[in-house]
Parts: sequence; C-alpha cells; structure tokens
Amino acid sequence: MELLKKFIEDVGKDLVLDDFNLKEAQMRLPARKHFWVARLMEAKIRRGELTKKKTQLKKNITKEVIATSPVKISQSSAEHAAERHESLQNLTSKIYECNMIIEYLEKVEKVMGQMGFDIKNIIDVQKMEQL
Repeated sequence: MELLKKFIEDVGKDLVLDDFNLKEAQMRLPARKHFWVARLMEAKIRRGELTKKKTQLKKNITKEVIATSPVKISQSSAEHAAERHESLQNLTSKIYECNMIIEYLEKVEKVMGQMGFDIKNIIDVQKMEQL
C-alpha cells in the first residue's frame, strides 16, 4: 500500500490550483493526464502478470498437494488447500493492492479530465471579478 500512499500524495500536489499557478497548471495538465494514465496502464499490466503467476502457482501447488497426500483427494479439495498456501496468499494480497491502485487511478483520470473545465471556470470568475 506504500505505492498507493505515494500516488495519493503526488496527485494531491498535481491538483493544487491558485491564482499564481493557474496558467502553469493549465499548461502542464495534458502531460500530467498522460503521466497518470501511464501509471494506470502499468498497474493493469502488473495485475495481469500477478494473476497469471497466481494461476500457475495454484496449479503447481495443487499438483503437489495431490502428489504428497497420503489419501486420494479430489481436485477441488486440493485447490482449496492450495489457496491456504502462504505464497498464494501473498500473491492474492498483491493483486488486491493492484486493484485498489487501479480503482484510485481510474478516479484520478476522471478528476484530471474535469480539471480543464475547473480551470476555465476559475478564469471566468477572475474575469468577472475584474469588471
């Protein structure tokens, strides 16, 4: 969850708008959108890799459980036993973390998409205040 905390902190910095940095924020916005979409895609790729690794590990552990069992057990019982294996639980928690990061970055993408309108509205308010 350290990565998620870092992303939350970084996004908070990107979303700060005031009278002094308005133009700079507007100019940087496309690059920041690209940056966060790239992080989203990286997280989705990582989740896919972890899921694939978990599936393979589960198959291997299931085969090992069946082979080392003193009595004949069913495939589903062996898979259930494999789910309790420490390495599989570790991968499951990493996949959960990736899902949380993906959910957060999808919301960041929506917020960044609306920032252009927010900046325009701030500029309009500033113009009205000057009249």
